[in-house]
Amino acid sequence: MPSIRKTIIFSSSIALWKFLYVAGLVPYITDNSSERLNLDDGKWVGTETSRETLWAEAAFAHLKKLNCSDIFFTSSRECQRLLLVPKNSYIVHVAPFSPRGEYDVLLPDEKLTRRNTHEGVLVFDPYPLANFGHLVIVFVVDIRSRFKCAHKKGIYIDSTGDCLTFALKKRCKNAIKRNSKRKHWARRCEINFLPVVHIRKSSKAKTEDTKYNYLKCWKGIKGFGQCPVLRPENETKDLICNPLRDNTKRCSTTHETVHTSCRVFEICDQAVMLSGGWNRETSSVRFKSNLAEFYVMLRNYGFKKRNIKIFYANGASNFNIPGEHAHQVHPAAMKYAFRYHLQKLCRVPHCVNSLVVYLNSPAKNDGTSLLWDVDNNGLADKSEEYTIRELKEDLALCAANYVHLIVDQSFSGDIADAFKNSKRHRNVIVFASGDNNEYAYDDEYSRQWTRSNHTHQCTWTIHEHSKNAIKHSTPEVKEGERGEVRTTIFGAPCNVYPPFTAKELKQDYLGCQALPTALWIKKLLSSSEETEFGRDYANEPWA
Repeated sequence: MPSIRKTIIFSSSIALWKFLYVAGLVPYITDNSSERLNLDDGKWVGTETSRETLWAEAAFAHLKKLNCSDIFFTSSRECQRLLLVPKNSYIVHVAPFSPRGEYDVLLPDEKLTRRNTHEGVLVFDPYPLANFGHLVIVFVVDIRSRFKCAHKKGIYIDSTGDCLTFALKKRCKNAIKRNSKRKHWARRCEINFLPVVHIRKSSKAKTEDTKYNYLKCWKGIKGFGQCPVLRPENETKDLICNPLRDNTKRCSTTHETVHTSCRVFEICDQAVMLSGGWNRETSSVRFKSNLAEFYVMLRNYGFKKRNIKIFYANGASNFNIPGEHAHQVHPAAMKYAFRYHLQKLCRVPHCVNSLVVYLNSPAKNDGTSLLWDVDNNGLADKSEEYTIRELKEDLALCAANYVHLIVDQSFSGDIADAFKNSKRHRNVIVFASGDNNEYAYDDEYSRQWTRSNHTHQCTWTIHEHSKNAIKHSTPEVKEGERGEVRTTIFGAPCNVYPPFTAKELKQDYLGCQALPTALWIKKLLSSSEETEFGRDYANEPWA
């Protein structure tokens, strides 16, 4: 009886305090335990006795006791795997206790918060070496009575009256029951991204509070993993090249942004690299390193600097490669400029021999690549994501001789499956880092490509070798027409005996090659090709 009476009194006092605060009869009061959480280099730092430490310990203990036959935030198989992850591999993210209880929780594809806001948010990342999206476990924290917490199947903390409950996607529990036999359905219910936590807009909330992301990694919490290295905050605050702020053609979101190089009497190998980041919390420095290594690989195999275009997160003020001048980097947020460039490469006849497209972004579980949260609201709109449908449109009936699409991101198998036996993509071959049900881990697939010798090996062979080198996923290859693309990354015949000499490769295949005049005359005489070549792409609906 005494413990029940104590709980009722505590809950009543909290409810009374909330009523008085909303009515403006009491001032804002901070919670002393949360004052021990301080922000250092974009990460929370706290003591072992802070309120949020109790959340982390209680939540972890609860996870270790899960009954995997009765869970609904992921598959039973993934749950079993989760139980084997040691504590020191978990990265903890937290939005500290707020007595006002005004937190909204948002994912790129939906708002997790229903009608009510929350006093706190706790997130576990069990796979910090995997690319987003991958499974993360999200708890929302509310002050409840023990009875109400038990009714919600939450984790109750006696000393504070806090109740931690799993955050779930809308209607997912019922959907799983209806569709349990559908392939990978439970995967679609996972939360695959760190949520963005804002203060809900109200008459009392300051504008800067409603735009600030309160969810931060917890630096140095005892027993748990260390925070990943992120890009500096000043690099990720705004778009490096903002068309609304910088009134220059270089920052235009249309065809003026990127100069597509298709020269007369010349055919070249071309490459386009796309690496999103979504926001600072998911924009690891690894993405930038992957781009740099892939760029060096392309340059080593003859790709001209002018023919390699890089689209990266919110942009980068510099992209320095030893021994070269700084390379221009466009923001991945300029989606329409990226699409215009890719479409033009595929529309202009006799422009591209081997087209290499490299995708390395955070990805949703349907294969959609996330680019950058330009408006910083946590939700992805059509201009901030790149779908498989759009990728297929851009590469449809591509005029390049060969298209090598290399995808190192979670759920990349969905992209590979979309191109399988496609009559509109006969010359496209897709190399995916994993199955449509798998995450991408530790950039291991990218490293397999950048560290391989491409001089005489088919891209198909490089991929086949990766199956033995990669531990955490099952690389896949799919193609528009089987056997249509069997070349090196720079479009040369492979597995030739005797092998081409270095002089032969340089003269006939590497970089750019002269085209016979007859081909260009034929093109100029072809009215249909000329019409396509002369269209005003800037007036297209996607431009």
